[in-house]
Amino acid sequence: MRLSDENLRGRTVIGADGRAVGEIAALFLDSDAWSVESLRVKLRKDVADQLGASRTMFHAGTVEIPIRLIQSVGDAVVLSVPVDGLREVLPAEGEPAATH
Repeated sequence: MRLSDENLRGRTVIGADGRAVGEIAALFLDSDAWSVESLRVKLRKDVADQLGASRTMFHAGTVEIPIRLIQSVGDAVVLSVPVDGLREVLPAEGEPAATH
């Protein structure tokens, strides 16, 4: 299946536990291999709160999910980990978030 970033942006991301995590906001490419490296996902409010992801009233929490955690891509993007499994990709306490 051939997809463009326009087709993927806004697509729902679902955890392995069946819960909606959020929607795709951006794709990051490895410029050496010309392959998708990770996805930035705009988290749903309840998921951001559950994970402790940084968010404000005007800006949704986001998380960068490496491709290795993606199980399948179709009408939605399905992760191979449940929502709680995304804690591993959040920056550690006191560590700056990745900026892209």
